[in-house]
Amino acid sequence: MIANSILIVDDEPIVRESINDWLKEAGYKVAMAETVEEAIKMIGQQDFSVMVLDIRLPGQTGLTVLREVKTQRPWIKCIIITAYPSSETTEEAQKLGVIDYLVKPVAPDDLEKRIRETLDLIGQEATVTTEVTAPPKPPVVKAVEIKKTFTIGKNDVKSLVEGLAEEMEVVGVKTRQGKYVYDNISSFDELCLNYDVTVTSPTRYLLPAKETLFKFEIGEDSKIEPVLDKQPRAILGIHPYDIKAIELLDEVFMSDNPDPNYIARRQNTIIIGVDCLNPSAKSFADSMGTNTTETGFDLLLTDIGNDNYVVTVGSEKGAGLLSQHTQFREATGDDIIRQKEAKEAALAKYQVSLDVPRERLPRLLEGSYDDPYWESRSETCLSCGSCVMVCPTCFCFDVQDEISLNLKEGERHRQWDGCMLVDFAKVATGENFRHDKASRFRHRMYRKGKYVIERYGMTGCVGCGRCAIACLAEIASPLETFNALAESARDKAAAQRIAREAVSANELYTPRPAQLVGVTELTPREKVFEFKLKDGKKLGHQPGQFVEVSVMGIGEAPISISSSPTRSDSFQLSIRNVGDVTSALHNLNTGASIGIRGPFGNGFPLGALEGKDILLVAGGIGLFPLRSLIQYILDRRSSFGKVSLLFGARSPAERLFIDELDAYSQNPDIEYLETVDRGNENWQGNVGVITTLIPRIDIDPAKTMAVVVGPPIMYRFVIVELKKRDIPDDNIVMSLERRMKCGVGKCGHCQINGVYVCQEGPVFTLAQLRNLREAV
Repeated sequence: MIANSILIVDDEPIVRESINDWLKEAGYKVAMAETVEEAIKMIGQQDFSVMVLDIRLPGQTGLTVLREVKTQRPWIKCIIITAYPSSETTEEAQKLGVIDYLVKPVAPDDLEKRIRETLDLIGQEATVTTEVTAPPKPPVVKAVEIKKTFTIGKNDVKSLVEGLAEEMEVVGVKTRQGKYVYDNISSFDELCLNYDVTVTSPTRYLLPAKETLFKFEIGEDSKIEPVLDKQPRAILGIHPYDIKAIELLDEVFMSDNPDPNYIARRQNTIIIGVDCLNPSAKSFADSMGTNTTETGFDLLLTDIGNDNYVVTVGSEKGAGLLSQHTQFREATGDDIIRQKEAKEAALAKYQVSLDVPRERLPRLLEGSYDDPYWESRSETCLSCGSCVMVCPTCFCFDVQDEISLNLKEGERHRQWDGCMLVDFAKVATGENFRHDKASRFRHRMYRKGKYVIERYGMTGCVGCGRCAIACLAEIASPLETFNALAESARDKAAAQRIAREAVSANELYTPRPAQLVGVTELTPREKVFEFKLKDGKKLGHQPGQFVEVSVMGIGEAPISISSSPTRSDSFQLSIRNVGDVTSALHNLNTGASIGIRGPFGNGFPLGALEGKDILLVAGGIGLFPLRSLIQYILDRRSSFGKVSLLFGARSPAERLFIDELDAYSQNPDIEYLETVDRGNENWQGNVGVITTLIPRIDIDPAKTMAVVVGPPIMYRFVIVELKKRDIPDDNIVMSLERRMKCGVGKCGHCQINGVYVCQEGPVFTLAQLRNLREAV
């Protein structure tokens, strides 16, 4: 056997080559195979220490290779990597002696670590046998890493709870009179982790209903003494939507004008979350993207059955707790599959949902300020404030002094207040700026769906459903309000469509004539075409949108717009010659006429990008649509923070817009890094896949928006690297390529699950794509 020799079997080039480069740099001898036949041939000719094997291969499955290994060289250890895990393949692979079963995308350093552990295991074996034994139990790990997942048992959770109870105040979910509440617990037996929703939220332990800000004395020796609560506290069993609410409070009270009282509590509070697997009948957390979370906790548990939990480590503090109080082990591929299945089963239990994408809520509310809904729906409101008192994202308060009977000393208190209460907006002169129920009701909904999002960049409603449960008048649910307004907006839009002249409908599929005014060759396969509409009008596009291009007698094709609307009255389309329509376009001369429909789709979120640091990642012809955004940002440079552009091509010959790339490298307003997968004797730049550039960029995850455009396989690996840098899903933007034949959400070719890419896309955030299993 060749020491430290690895065989990689995967049909996806970027996966195969990325792992190959990574392992070679780590000092391993690496060979690669793309098909089952190629792998079996190599195994027959050469020995290996470890095989990294994809399950899905052209024509056959990786299990065929496994069976051949068992026959020819049973001592070769195998690690499965797959984007399509199933319990059936896991069971079969384990029978064939697989060491581990990893779900793509796999971080290369994680895979290298597993290979290293496997080689260590081989080194401890006395002899090489020809009999395949059962796979060893996953070893108990000695070091805990943040963002990693491990497995613990019920007794480990008990040990954790009881250990914390000896050191600090422990708060958890317990039952009381048939409902679930947060309260102090002293033993594990009191704790309930499989609940639907609590009456009130855990945020009250960070922002109490009433607290003392400071004590004071009046008189000649007057003084003020701040009061800070630094009581160590652990809160157990917090659902992801409440963790997201806490993250909002962190932003409110810890960023601008930091609040010392909140910070004192927050820094002394341990957050241990648990995935919600039995959502309340009123909950719509999945619609708000808060049913899961990757941040905001020290530890996060997922019940995978059989008294076992997958635990994700979110902080150094959480890592220490796991090491100190549990006998944890690395999560196996089967554990991860069971975790995924548990979360998917929970998704199916949600009974209510938004009828409009949550990203559209601010725009929906913007156009609904004068809707008669506010008046009619608020008629039965009791102005009791129950809805705001149970809400985890409400943080309004009042400040009052309480003085002792001797009139010489007292305390200044902060206590909860609520915008639904009658006197909330009343000023000293007696005027009330929200004197009627309709204006208060509207203000609360605008805070949930618009104001908080625009001010803090985070959702103002996490979809927990508590307000809907607490409201005696049954009007408090933001879900019902948003859906009612969406229905009203659809009715208005339908009425407007009916009122239009019939010619409008006739123009849906009729292209506008445009003239070709210029052609620039980029490579033998790619050209840039500049067009002007013959009616003299501007195209009216946003960066990231696309058009349908018609060559009469040949057909129509969707093409991304690669110029910014800030540049000129014309527009540019960058086109690779890959089909009938694009071939016909490549044969056109200046002055030729074509047809244009559009622009279509949602472009890049310019409003969300403004004021942020921007990380642009383009792979190959992904630079075509991204170029429109690059131009837009450079033309409005003062509206954005730091701008970084990473570009990767397969080879130096396939680099695009070479003059512009050179200009970027000299431009002090943009940080530019470039790489090629394979260099040549003339190439002096970086060689490697595009993910090798990301660690070289300084990133502030709290203020960075990443925009990624490239081949689908590139997304998986870029996402892994961006998540290592703690960039939130809502801050990762991608443009998808699909077969968009009609452009108007009719033909069905571009549909992903329930979404039409030509309408809701082609630009999406990673948070949106998490629930679209066909997307990436």
